[in-house]
Amino acid sequence: MERYEDKIDKALLYLKSPSKLSPTGYSSIVYMVYLPEDTFVVRSMIDSFLKPKAEYNGFQVHEISMGEVIGRFINTSNYLSLWTNPRVKEAQLYQSIRQAIEKSRFIETAILDKQAQLLQEKTNPLLVIKDVEMLHPFYMIGTVENNIYNQIQIPMLVLYPGETQGTARSFMGIYNQDGNYRSINF
Repeated sequence: MERYEDKIDKALLYLKSPSKLSPTGYSSIVYMVYLPEDTFVVRSMIDSFLKPKAEYNGFQVHEISMGEVIGRFINTSNYLSLWTNPRVKEAQLYQSIRQAIEKSRFIETAILDKQAQLLQEKTNPLLVIKDVEMLHPFYMIGTVENNIYNQIQIPMLVLYPGETQGTARSFMGIYNQDGNYRSINF
């Protein structure tokens, strides 16, 4: 198995000089796929390896946590009193949150707002999307990518817990392989 440091290296090199010849379109978003049980290993590598290596390659690293985005969405929602009602069944709760996220496009907006902020800073930003596992069971990062793919203007590195087979990914190793991603896996 390839070391995570090597995957990060390859992802950063690609983002530094991405291929514009892809038949699926061009956006500078890539995935560094890791085993779900290695979540804490990869999280600890952000400060110790990823940031220094990215800075060496000329990037200014910025992070966005899907856990924080989901938490902000839930805690500021008009439905919070419904979602915290102890009579609401778990399946209904998750379905309601999923529908509200999908309808509002809150996650997509959070990423695009962060991108807009970074574009104004006029640095060479790299947006690291972390804590993707926190989207489960509400949303899938592939859906987010599909919704914003043509709007991506800065390099983005998604730290993705799951498995790959060719270009297909399986989120957290519990979902079926999904080959609908247009981005590259490392």
